[in-house]
Amino acid sequence: MPMTQEEVIQNLGDLPPLPQVATRVMRISENSDTSSEELQNLIRTDQALSAQVLRIANSAMFGMRREVTTLTQAILTLGFSTARAVVLASSVKNHFNRGPAGPQTRILWEHALATAITGSAIGKALRFPAPEEAFLGGLMHDIGKSVMALQFSERYDALLATFCDQEADRLSLELDAFGFDHAMVGEALLRSWKIATGFQAAARWHHDPLQAPPEHRRLVALVALGNKVASDLQADLRASDALAGATWEALDILRLGEGTYQNCRTLAMEAFEQDKSLITEF
Repeated sequence: MPMTQEEVIQNLGDLPPLPQVATRVMRISENSDTSSEELQNLIRTDQALSAQVLRIANSAMFGMRREVTTLTQAILTLGFSTARAVVLASSVKNHFNRGPAGPQTRILWEHALATAITGSAIGKALRFPAPEEAFLGGLMHDIGKSVMALQFSERYDALLATFCDQEADRLSLELDAFGFDHAMVGEALLRSWKIATGFQAAARWHHDPLQAPPEHRRLVALVALGNKVASDLQADLRASDALAGATWEALDILRLGEGTYQNCRTLAMEAFEQDKSLITEF
């Protein structure tokens, strides 16, 4: 029987904290009276983060005809919610980089960004009211894998080798080996960071969207579709096959027929081609 969330946290030991700048951004963003100037002043305290905000604002995702050169312009271009998402995205990337650098770490981050780009593109095509949430949900959907790789490096590396050598479901392998899987771990980490419950649901249920709380199912469905398209783009046939069930559940939640889905999938792939430079630059 899978562990409860409290038991997962106990078995993981000390979870890494959310960086200070991101914590402060989350705090001020909860206040409806917060101005873009306050957000700008906070971002400016971190030079690397400032550069990332400018890079995202100049990406093809936002279709700017003129180069965005200042934080003021960047936040106006992105909007408050998306600028906040970029701050959290930077924190997520830092978390992915906490462990030993290697191809697996890079693959995880590239897949997270590909999921974010394609999921938000599908959200835009379907006029989802907050596509930046699909972007951020995609970035964080597999963060539990990086936690497991960091906390249990040798055991998790051995499990990954088993996954590559056998026809096996990754979640089942994780459950058998640890008593919990990366989706449960991701939810536990985001809960410890006090990240919004929608993103916790995306981490926990992207392999099984119909199990997500009703108020978060559309967001989880977009992340699940982004996850599928990202796996297809990365030619990860084993993962792509394993995601078939989640894909059908997501289509059911979003009430998408095959034709509409294929159109959205094409748009998502085009968005990835436009913005794939983010994978190497972010």
